[in-house]
Amino acid sequence: MIFAKWVPILNELFIALSVMLILVFGLSKTAMFRRIVINKGTSLSEKFALAVFFGLSGILGTYMGVSVGDGFANTQAVNVIVAGLVGGKVAGLGAGVIAGLHQYYLDDFSDMGSAIATIVQGLLAGIVGNKLAPGKDKWACALVVGIVLEALHMILLLVINGPFDQGLLFIANTALPMLVINPLGIVALIAILESVFREQELIEGSAARLVLQIASNTITHLRKGLNRESAEKTAQIIFDMVPDLAGVAVTNRTEVLAFTGREAEHHFPEIITRNIQYSLETGESVLAQTHREIGFISPDSPIGSKIVAALKDKDDVIGTIVIFKLEERSITPFEVELINGLAQLISTQLEVSKSEHQSALLALAEIKALQAQINPHFLFNALNTIRYYCRKQPETARELLVHLGKYYRENIVAHDGLVDLATEMKHIRDYVVIETARFQDKLQVIYDVPDECNCLVPPLILQPIVENAIKHGLYPKRDGGTVTILGRLWEDKIVLTIEDNGVGMTPAQISEVLKPDPTRNNIGLSNVYSRLKSLYGEECGFLIESETAKGTRVTITLPVEGEIPDVKNNHS
Repeated sequence: MIFAKWVPILNELFIALSVMLILVFGLSKTAMFRRIVINKGTSLSEKFALAVFFGLSGILGTYMGVSVGDGFANTQAVNVIVAGLVGGKVAGLGAGVIAGLHQYYLDDFSDMGSAIATIVQGLLAGIVGNKLAPGKDKWACALVVGIVLEALHMILLLVINGPFDQGLLFIANTALPMLVINPLGIVALIAILESVFREQELIEGSAARLVLQIASNTITHLRKGLNRESAEKTAQIIFDMVPDLAGVAVTNRTEVLAFTGREAEHHFPEIITRNIQYSLETGESVLAQTHREIGFISPDSPIGSKIVAALKDKDDVIGTIVIFKLEERSITPFEVELINGLAQLISTQLEVSKSEHQSALLALAEIKALQAQINPHFLFNALNTIRYYCRKQPETARELLVHLGKYYRENIVAHDGLVDLATEMKHIRDYVVIETARFQDKLQVIYDVPDECNCLVPPLILQPIVENAIKHGLYPKRDGGTVTILGRLWEDKIVLTIEDNGVGMTPAQISEVLKPDPTRNNIGLSNVYSRLKSLYGEECGFLIESETAKGTRVTITLPVEGEIPDVKNNHS
């Protein structure tokens, strides 16, 4: 007799559950719902969204319930428990409060018990959900949790609501249908959500494979850093390897470095658009799925959607990658994962290339230093000078030998990273002492670098400039001249100036000395300039001012990397 009463309740609950599952299945195909579920409600707004959605779904389950005596058999618990399992305590408790408060105001005999039971179910499911790995076969656990929490619901109804006989009769009529349908509904709903995780894993796996293939093809070009040539090669490789794209663009912070595409080519602006600017400012990806969201499109443009991903050097955004498609709302989750993965990997490649380039330049500087400073011509001149003083001033000869030894030792030591300015200045002094002995009274070097300027600088960065000033600025003058070395702190930067009153240079000569030339037998200004730009980028200032027959001034502006304690000891 009782079983006969259960059949229509089972049927009604099954129909209500089916409607709810169809609704959730449809929502599982939307990008926003998928993102929230995949992220497991990581942000407060996403947790709130989960709580509201499942809380309202719980209310819908209440209205689709079956009237049994003075109460209702319904699927409300399905949504509340799933909210907790998927979104954790905040989402579960929030959904339970929303659905529970609604239950309280229904004005039936089970209002208080059902309201409290619903809130407790959401909270307990959330506690369990926080301990589960996201997207990993939750259905078995969901079945157990569903049965236990529905049984708890029945117990709370008996304890809280009255009269006891009325509650016992209601449970006798509804317990089995709700203990069967609701746990099965929880399992079915979790299965739908788990399918979202599996689809996402497939998308991420396919995107990761393609990202690695693209990266293997771009790595040789990106070794040169982010410039117009490497950007053009990278954009072309991405466009060729990713199907159905209308175009690919690469930018730095100020301009579009490269664009390649089909119909979209004549409609792409050569300026930084608002979507790209936002990505440059925030470091976040920007998805624009309509003409209006894109912003720059003319009415006849074929470009319908695009996504922008930031390229970074550590925490600093240095550029973007942009992909385009012809139709509106045609950027797929696969392409979103692809462009974000590419941006991360290319950013890493650029960081590595910068480090490799800096290491190569420093190694070249040290090699050139050895070749230049230990070549027979330099050594012959130095020893001739010392031999002269051996006859005339033996004490001076001894001092020159000490300085020559220090100078060679400093060149031979391999510097790893930055050195303090005091060390660089001692290296310069050793070199200048030897050159001053050769010039005798025709060379004067003025040092004006206060102790407060003793910060970290790249090694072998000033000595080549001083050497250049003496050899090419003052040597050609019969009466010699003066080299002045100045250091000043200005806000968070250090300004270093090497100035001579030598023969000077023409603008053409200035341009020529900054060009890399591996055949030179010394470090040269071009190596110093390249190393500084590679290490500091736009933060570095490098200025050469010169006038024929009046002299040359080289000014370097560097960010202060750090101060060195015990400055006076460094000058000892």
